[in-house]
Amino acid sequence: MSEIHNKLEKLVDKMPAFPNSVHQILTLTADINSSPKDLVEVIEHDPILTLKVLKLVNSAYFGLSREVTSIKKAVVYIGLNTIKNVAISVAAIGVLPKKNLSGYSMDDFWLHSLTTASVARLLAKSKGVAEANLSDYFVTSLLHDIGQLALAQFIPELFKKAFDKSREDSILIQDAEKMIIGEDHAEVGAMLGEKWQLPENLIHCIRHHHRMHEFDEAPILEKSIFVANQVSKHIAEPGHCISMVEPLPSYIADWLAMPLEDVADSLTDLNEEIEKASLFMKIGN
Repeated sequence: MSEIHNKLEKLVDKMPAFPNSVHQILTLTADINSSPKDLVEVIEHDPILTLKVLKLVNSAYFGLSREVTSIKKAVVYIGLNTIKNVAISVAAIGVLPKKNLSGYSMDDFWLHSLTTASVARLLAKSKGVAEANLSDYFVTSLLHDIGQLALAQFIPELFKKAFDKSREDSILIQDAEKMIIGEDHAEVGAMLGEKWQLPENLIHCIRHHHRMHEFDEAPILEKSIFVANQVSKHIAEPGHCISMVEPLPSYIADWLAMPLEDVADSLTDLNEEIEKASLFMKIGN
């Protein structure tokens, strides 16, 4: 194991752990033999998680026609997979740092993450992904850059140097991180996902979200998040973009079937979707 990897492992170990209830949820939802009743019992034994899950389920994000007053009913209305992803989102937002010493803007970070999540969800829906699976696209996008927060929190001076270099030299943030730190935020984020025992497909997507040019094909989840990440950067206000837009690999451009610049306009109600997504931040904190 390389010296830089050892250092990064120590850095990741400093990040807070997920609540035990969320680990139990992840274990249950990965077990095809577990029952919805088991999941309900785990959530209901964590009063804070219960409160936040019910708040989110009853928020405008889900737009349910009637109020849901129990976790049992929440599972019926939005499904096991979505409940799992709501729990991951709430837990991650709760344990991720709220500020850092690097000067990295948390407002810019969360706006980028929420915009990416909203674009990925709408794009996947436009490509025929079933409603029950759209929360996978949302939560994976929401967490795709979590490695940046770990770097900004625990090695703020080095991260600031990398961030400044990416802007001054007009290079991709991940390339600047490798030059200054020795590894990029995608790898750190995947290591953090492994510590949190997140689902394998989510960890894989976090690890490879800047490496799509290395492949000839990829699952629709990874293609959607790569595109959404670039769209989010493309539509960011000047001075608030966290990195440069990356060119689309040919297989992703063929799948997308439109110029990147046209994607945001093609997604109906994107601004409304971003506004609804911000509820995750308000309720998660």
